[in-house]
Amino acid sequence: MDDGENTIIRRIKKWELESLVQVYQSAYKRMMKYAYKKGERIKNYLEWLYQGDPEGLLVADRKGEIVGFASIHSEWEDWRWGRTGELHELAVREEFQGKGIGKKLFNKAVAYAVKKGCKTLSLWVGEENWIARSWYQRLGFEEKGSWGEWVRMRKNLSSPEIEKINKNTGKDL
Repeated sequence: MDDGENTIIRRIKKWELESLVQVYQSAYKRMMKYAYKKGERIKNYLEWLYQGDPEGLLVADRKGEIVGFASIHSEWEDWRWGRTGELHELAVREEFQGKGIGKKLFNKAVAYAVKKGCKTLSLWVGEENWIARSWYQRLGFEEKGSWGEWVRMRKNLSSPEIEKINKNTGKDL
């Protein structure tokens, strides 16, 4: 049975934030160039994500164990496009990657952004992170420029796609 089938996506509880440090470190093992390295810096980053939009910090819970998380800020202002749903982070522990958990997290994040009235999603991804870049492209993101070692990606949320995501993820957020 696929591990993704045993996984539910839910909002994080504030006391669980520290457990995301290990998830973050595992998810970035192969892309350390783009990761915070020190535990204290990672904790500060996770706290920043939570404070920016507590309802938009989602976890993948597999039988009581957090194996991934996504953070989306639904009130983000991009200087070029205005308000957007900003996907700051989507991380799955290394041993659970490729099992559909990231896609489940992504779909719940999109459903949350739609519920909050976002018409677009945007994110930054490392320029050498070809796996993530191609995955986001398959999900409908387009590359819109770069800054240093980061590539800016953006996706318009179309009505049929929103309806499909809402149908498949439910209204439980």
